[in-house]
Amino acid sequence: MINRNKKLNLFLTLATLATLFSCGGGSSQQAPVFTSDTSFSTLDNRLETGYQAMAGDAEGDTITFGIAGGIDAADFSIQPESGELSFVFVPDFDSPHDDNVDNIYEVKLSATDDNDATTQMNVKITISGNRTLLRIPVVVHVLYQDNPQHESNISEEKILSQIEVLNKDYRKRNTDLSKVPEEFKSFIADIEIEFAMIKLDPDGKPTNGITRTLDLTHMENGDIHFSNSGGHDAWPSNRYLNIWVHDGSDRNGNIGVGGSGQFPGGDPLTDGIIIAYQAFGTIEPLASNQGLHLGRTATHEIGHWLNLLHIDGGYSCSVDDAVDDTPMTNTSFPKHPVYPMVSCGSSDMFMNFMTPVVTDDEIFMFTEGQKARIHAVFSAGGGRSELYENLTQ
Repeated sequence: MINRNKKLNLFLTLATLATLFSCGGGSSQQAPVFTSDTSFSTLDNRLETGYQAMAGDAEGDTITFGIAGGIDAADFSIQPESGELSFVFVPDFDSPHDDNVDNIYEVKLSATDDNDATTQMNVKITISGNRTLLRIPVVVHVLYQDNPQHESNISEEKILSQIEVLNKDYRKRNTDLSKVPEEFKSFIADIEIEFAMIKLDPDGKPTNGITRTLDLTHMENGDIHFSNSGGHDAWPSNRYLNIWVHDGSDRNGNIGVGGSGQFPGGDPLTDGIIIAYQAFGTIEPLASNQGLHLGRTATHEIGHWLNLLHIDGGYSCSVDDAVDDTPMTNTSFPKHPVYPMVSCGSSDMFMNFMTPVVTDDEIFMFTEGQKARIHAVFSAGGGRSELYENLTQ
């Protein structure tokens, strides 16, 4: 009797499996496959995470997204059709309410096709405090003249003074903001980007983020970007900001070009900025007689590295800098412009960090439009999206 019941149960089980298989409930149906990242970094004090779940389906079925679990599942909601993930409550970096209280929120997402075939994926959403979009690791390649005792072999203190300037200028913490004319004060932006000397080199070894090399670029075919031509090779530009510091003086001791910056999308082997040591940081030696004494040359050139153009529009009212809130101008500014200066029907914003030629003590601000253009370079498809992804994984 027992054996007969076992056989009957086995028969019913096999029959059920056969039915499921024939109706698409068996293994012949392939579940969707997630194509979105498993980790993402976002800012605090807003519901939108900026993360969008994405998945593909071999049969081309419509995919529906959902929350399947995770220790912080209750903190999230997701749009079933678009996969846009949001917080239920506004996260606060200073008062995290994730389960581990470490500002890393863990959730399990599901993707289900028309045949109820489902796949799941664990995702971690990290909250950044003080609305910092990104903290960029910096390596400074010092190319000194003659011998290690030459003043061009600048001190670490001088280098750190430049990092301090950058973090003030890009976070709207510079003390000279009060000099911005009243009509432009509402445009001033906190770019929400910070800079820090790297702690580990590309091989994972401890470093202070400074390389020092005898400058041999005066040789034939010398190039500051390459070790085999008298300079120093770039460290991976999808992980670091490379800054080459060299002697920018001419035979008369004057600085012809204080610096230059490579726009996104260029050669990764030359990616970064070049600054004359006389215009770098706020500690001597400095070209104070030329107004290059407050570290604003690096602020300006990193602006180019982040895809900002000069605001002067090439001295034409018909050419713009692709930013809406920087007024059109055709003025060729002197080193010390005096407000107000008017061109193209409006006041010139010569106190903007992306104004060329003017001295360090005449530029004080970025705008909200410039901030949006900078942030766009880190988004998907942007010129520095790989750097952003590597730094926020």
